[in-house]
Amino acid sequence: MPKLANQESRGFTHAFKVSAADLNTSGYLTSTQKIVATIPAGGIVTGCALVNNTAFAGTSTDVTFAVGTLSGTATEFLAATDVDSSSFKAAFNTGTVLVNSAAGYSINNSASAVPVYLKVGGTISAAGVAAGDWLILLTILDPALIASNA
Repeated sequence: MPKLANQESRGFTHAFKVSAADLNTSGYLTSTQKIVATIPAGGIVTGCALVNNTAFAGTSTDVTFAVGTLSGTATEFLAATDVDSSSFKAAFNTGTVLVNSAAGYSINNSASAVPVYLKVGGTISAAGVAAGDWLILLTILDPALIASNA
């Protein structure tokens, strides 16, 4: 997962790419979630987006992506989004915590880092996704890192 060096800049700080080839691997077929980022202790998440770079094609149905910190039900940052829909282009802050009408941020108040999961749902079969390319983007701020560089 690439990370920008200057986290104080505007925009997203973390990116995770998912392709059709990824969805056809046993890791996505047997385990429906992947760690896509980590929120440091005291870290703040201010944004999450899912962007469709290449349209979905294949026999799998109702393929959804959700992003959050709760293992098994990761939906705090991005609610389950139907990526096999022909009309899907992008989603931003649609989860239960990061919602455009809410406070707009999520804080990791624990003393340790917390993983951010991509939860894949739907009926995905081996070779059931012939095409597709998606980018998960997050803005994760680390106040401790900023303080140590001040």
